Amino acid sequence: MAARVGVLAPVHPLTVGAAAFNTAMVRALRQRRPVQLFSWSRPYPPLLYRGEQRDESSRPPHVEPADPILDWLDPRTWRDAVSRLEAFGASWLVLPWVHAVMSPPYRWLLRHAPRGARRMVICHNVVPHEPFPGSRLLTRSTLEHADLLVTHAPQQAAELEELGLGRIPVLETFHPRFVAEDLAPVPSPAEIQAERRRLGSPAVVFLFFGAVREYKGLDLALEALARLPRGFDARLVVRGRFWEGAERYRRLVADLGLGRRVDIEDGYAKNEDAALAFSAADAVVLPYRSATQSGVAQLAFAYGKPVVATRVGGLPAAIADGRTGYLVPPGDARALARAMIEVAADPARFRAAIAAEHDATSFSRYAELLVAALESMP
Repeated sequence: MAARVGVLAPVHPLTVGAAAFNTAMVRALRQRRPVQLFSWSRPYPPLLYRGEQRDESSRPPHVEPADPILDWLDPRTWRDAVSRLEAFGASWLVLPWVHAVMSPPYRWLLRHAPRGARRMVICHNVVPHEPFPGSRLLTRSTLEHADLLVTHAPQQAAELEELGLGRIPVLETFHPRFVAEDLAPVPSPAEIQAERRRLGSPAVVFLFFGAVREYKGLDLALEALARLPRGFDARLVVRGRFWEGAERYRRLVADLGLGRRVDIEDGYAKNEDAALAFSAADAVVLPYRSATQSGVAQLAFAYGKPVVATRVGGLPAAIADGRTGYLVPPGDARALARAMIEVAADPARFRAAIAAEHDATSFSRYAELLVAALESMP
């Protein structure tokens, strides 16, 4: 009989915790093994997480059935999930690790996993990009209870070693590429043309997408835009929730004289809004100061868009320099501007390279690696 898999992970309608990733991963796992999925009613402590946590207004075309019983504040729900996994007969337990704030429930769930179940933790990040006192201790005290750690970027193995977790087996993989049609209906050519007209019909549209935090480097993208040659007709579209407020960046737009060359929308981008933003863009800009890997890069590739990014963390492993985008030194707005010009010169070449690499980084391939690793464990 095929081994049964228990997954504890946030999925739609949650907007947090790699929900789109988890949904696609579970779909691929269910094609190979029976899976019971428990999601969260409240994934983070309310006083620590700011912003909208649920998106009830939009529904992706493919939604994986899940029971949202888990509550960060209620240990009774953790016990209920484990009890139901035992009744299900789960021999594997899979949890995604995104941030050390998840330590209290995750540590308990790993320690009290169903008897005999192998515990796999998928490390989207090992330690937070913006550490806080005790974050490393919380991470170590949680991940030490895993039987297998999955990483998405080459540097993560060293980070685990530094935390004293080198004894735990590691499966080095990749962040899989999303499928655009699974996330939202793909906009029609007429809808894309209308969006570009709304932006002023620029020759080139660059997209900065996702939560806007200091390490994401939006200020560098604005500086690079200001360095583009006079007459280079480009717009920068910014879509995402500003964690420290958008006013600082609006002032920078004014100080740099960018005016209507920047379109900022502060707030969580729903599935349909994200689909339109990526479809209407010519390229995606990720000038991160630090990174593990990037789900935004994989979203860009899902829509056939090249990525201009900094050479930090796992981004060099995700972006083939000169083929699926360009990599530049971190903090170098001048180099970023040059790459933005280059990537806009021949978009068809990049689209062909992006399409050619689809199968190698698919969720199907990713699920195969997870199943093979779990089956090989003693």
